[in-house]
Amino acid sequence: MNILHETLPESFDERIETAHLILRPYQEGDENDFMRLLMENTTTLTPAFGGRLARVRALDDARIQVKQLRTEWDNRKVFDFGVWTKPSNEYIGDIALKNLDRRVPKAELGLYFTSWPETKDLAVEALQAILKFAFETLHLNKVYLRCTASNSCYGELVEDFGFIKEGVIRSDYRGVDSEELLDLSYYGMTREDYKQTQHEEKTNSTAMA
Repeated sequence: MNILHETLPESFDERIETAHLILRPYQEGDENDFMRLLMENTTTLTPAFGGRLARVRALDDARIQVKQLRTEWDNRKVFDFGVWTKPSNEYIGDIALKNLDRRVPKAELGLYFTSWPETKDLAVEALQAILKFAFETLHLNKVYLRCTASNSCYGELVEDFGFIKEGVIRSDYRGVDSEELLDLSYYGMTREDYKQTQHEEKTNSTAMA
């Protein structure tokens, strides 16, 4: 079992509902939605999610991947949420906390959404929910995002939300079946950053009331 398991709450709600979304772990029966979104967004998911694309070539692959994500969730290794809209129950994306490190503790944020940028507002809603889960439920001290130039839109998204661009790590990532080394931009949000954004939102809401 992942040793981070010992530092997490014994139980918490796996399903998160927002005004327009349902975020939940993947389960049996999700494989069709899971594969369809990957296949429809192959270009935009390359190279950042090349590994996932390489693992899911057929429906059986998607079924195995969904089962694996559920196992990793149960073992507290990865908290990977599928994102569905309400009330239409349309699957639109994925947002996850991965590479958990209990020493800090911290986690890497990973996310992708279909039909970008039309789904940007929904991505913001999902991001807000996952950060609350990270800092208030899991009690993490930092969440970070790494992105290549091809998915810089997500870097811009989190920066608008209060993440700080901490630097660029040069030639630090190689995509699947690629010889090219890519730079990674690194964005981070600490617990103090999160508290500050919550304070600012509360202040703004009070001022508008």
